[in-house]
Amino acid sequence: MAACQDQDELLTLFAAGALEPEEAARVRAHLDTCAACRSEAEANHDVLGLAALPPPSVREQAVVAALPQTTVGAWRREQVQKAARMRTAGALMAAAAVVLLVMGPVVQRRTGTPPLPTAQVESTGASSEEDTLAMEQWALADPLTEALDLSEVDLEEAESDESLDSELDDFFSYPNPGDSL
Repeated sequence: MAACQDQDELLTLFAAGALEPEEAARVRAHLDTCAACRSEAEANHDVLGLAALPPPSVREQAVVAALPQTTVGAWRREQVQKAARMRTAGALMAAAAVVLLVMGPVVQRRTGTPPLPTAQVESTGASSEEDTLAMEQWALADPLTEALDLSEVDLEEAESDESLDSELDDFFSYPNPGDSL
């Protein structure tokens, strides 16, 4: 005997316990009157019983019960570690700022550019001859000469170095420079 076609899906859901109470009552009423559907429901129940998981052990129940506390504990540990990393990073940045504040003026004195002369303008708007002369000297000054402490004598020596010129000429006139290595 075959089960009723319109009841086939409901019988499977009934055996799995997935029906609403009013639908389950209707299926029970049908099972009381239909032997074929009753045997189909029993077969479905037996098959689904084989696939059912065993009840959880005492240890599994304890792990599931402790899960919220374990999760909160792990989250707190992570937050404490994150805060420690942030404190460490903040302390390192503060130490770097202190080093820059202490060493900044020293480095600036060694590598700083000389201050530019300031021209004072008279209240009438006309500049005096001294201010004009100072501005012209500043405009003609070579800032690299002051920064490198080169004098006119050093520059003339470097320009008159004939041996360096001859070495460079020899190097560039050699037909295959890679062979010299």
